[in-house]
Amino acid sequence: MAIRFLYPCYFNAELTRSEGRRVAKTLAVASPNLAQVARAAKQCDLTVLDEERDVRHPAHWFSSDGRLRIEYEGSKEELLQKVAHKLSGK
Repeated sequence: MAIRFLYPCYFNAELTRSEGRRVAKTLAVASPNLAQVARAAKQCDLTVLDEERDVRHPAHWFSSDGRLRIEYEGSKEELLQKVAHKLSGK
């Protein structure tokens, strides 16, 4: 199994793609936090290995939103889409 890292900024509708959002604006949500992303990942039956709260995304070094470590065999893009659909409810 591959280990993938997910940061809340990947799903933040208030950010542009160049600022770190990785999903379509229609699937993004306003100001997601680590707990919301973790809950969405668990609803997708994904194995969340760790919730690291003091970790910062390199592009967002000024805010410690944290990150998730997830076991996932597919591509990161597939993982982002799955979690985004659960997070946004679409």
